[in-house]
Amino acid sequence: MTNLKETIDDERFSEGENLWEDYKIPLTFDQEKMVKWFNEERGAARGGADVFYLMFGITYNCQLKCPHCCVGNYENEPLRELSTDEIKDVLDQSAKAFVINFFGGEPTMRPDLMELIKYASERSVYVFCDTNGIKVTKDYAKQLKDSGLEMLYISIDSPIPEKHDELRGMKGLFNTAVQGIKNALDVRLKCSLSTYVTKETLANGEFEDVIKLGKDLNANGVRYLLPTATGRWLHNIEVKLTPEEEKKVREIADFPFVCRDFYFQTQTSSQCRGVADHVYFYISPYGDVMPCCFMPIAFGNIREEPLKSILERMWDHSMFSESWTHEECPMLSEEFRKKYIDTLPPDKKLPYRIC
Repeated sequence: MTNLKETIDDERFSEGENLWEDYKIPLTFDQEKMVKWFNEERGAARGGADVFYLMFGITYNCQLKCPHCCVGNYENEPLRELSTDEIKDVLDQSAKAFVINFFGGEPTMRPDLMELIKYASERSVYVFCDTNGIKVTKDYAKQLKDSGLEMLYISIDSPIPEKHDELRGMKGLFNTAVQGIKNALDVRLKCSLSTYVTKETLANGEFEDVIKLGKDLNANGVRYLLPTATGRWLHNIEVKLTPEEEKKVREIADFPFVCRDFYFQTQTSSQCRGVADHVYFYISPYGDVMPCCFMPIAFGNIREEPLKSILERMWDHSMFSESWTHEECPMLSEEFRKKYIDTLPPDKKLPYRIC
């Protein structure tokens, strides 16, 4: 956590409506509040679970069936979903987290989303939410903002409307998603485009065109993900970019308007700062605690034991002492995949409980 605190304390960053005005990072910033969080409020300071960034999958329900879905290899069993009270209990155990990011499936399909956002906003510094944009009318965007949402990520897979629609299997979805971005911005809800890079979109200029679209819409930014063999792509290792292609991505990605994963993430390599620094993890809609939604490995379930106990066991696992932890996203590492992914029992439901 030290490096993150040093970043917050950097004298180059100014107070005001936005975080780090000089760099145009579009997060509400209260320096005193942040320093207090690092010194007093985070879990370790209070004897609880130390949570910096919790990606919280609250449903696998979705109107779409995208071939690249990073959680598409987990079975959708709505009856197993955590209840509102169970999610609130996890948020209590995570208080006070720096970031709570509600994820799916499609989070807007949960009727209690506004209630969960409000509850999370009272127990964290920032609350984010990912969506396909289908339900983001102007009224819905206003409800999200009033509930305490800091940032809404709306997925744009391609700047070509027909291609985006084809990838997601819904005609007219591109226009709906773009309108959702406009609706969010109209009610002054911070909104960024969320996309992923492929060899094709990097070569044909579509990645750059998504960035241009974000600027044309006056969005708050563009978040991109590197192509990873995970979810429905779990065994498609050929999607991984070459070092030369990754270098090209970094040359195109003008931080901070364009950022990889999150503003506090390592932007100059494919290293996963979340895993390397033990500051990021994922909880599935069924309560499985995992290092990341990309990694189909679980270390426990919050229905069976306290979150703090699971996190301590997870971060103490030998997996996180391996060199790849500090070099790149483990799911991009050939060594990691040979040891932990290629050996997954083919007859077991994912995520696989490792300990």
